[in-house]
Amino acid sequence: MFGHMKAQPMLAIGTSSIDAAVAALLAITDDAHPVRWIEFRSAILLFVTVQGDSESGAFYVLDRRTGTWLWIDFDDQQYGGYSTSDFDLLVHEYDFLSLVERPGLLRATPGWLLEPRKPAEMAAPSK
Repeated sequence: MFGHMKAQPMLAIGTSSIDAAVAALLAITDDAHPVRWIEFRSAILLFVTVQGDSESGAFYVLDRRTGTWLWIDFDDQQYGGYSTSDFDLLVHEYDFLSLVERPGLLRATPGWLLEPRKPAEMAAPSK
């Protein structure tokens, strides 16, 4: 699980209101609702699931400087989504939050490699 990670811009918002920004994201995520939320000065990490399906979670980061929501995608074949225990594992065992705190890093073209209890490492460029 996890491993190679990329961030895809999903939605540019025109507001500085956190509530409005979250509402705008939720409006395009099939009525998902937030189950985990971590705020940083420069970003917000939001973990959402579809109601009634605790294994449907997805990770989103709001880059507060640019007003852009980023969808965090892992090349781990977890196509159905993630659970709250997956979220907790990612936050506690992987160096994910160091990237979220500096959301500009998330946009690195080759993406990032995340391994348990190791610093995040920029992925090698595709050949």
